[in-house]
Amino acid sequence: MFTFEEKKYMLSVLKKQKTKAFFRKTPEVNDRLIEKLEQMIRNEEVNERELRNKF
Repeated sequence: MFTFEEKKYMLSVLKKQKTKAFFRKTPEVNDRLIEKLEQMIRNEEVNERELRNKF
């Protein structure tokens, strides 16, 4: 498993790579990884807020 910071870093790297390759087609796996990482980060943020509100 990756830590929250590692996930955010990987997401930023993938997005930078995608913007640099604006005129070139990036592999499909990049788009899937970006979507998955965004979802994982959102889930962690929501879970953290819920836990904070619970206690």
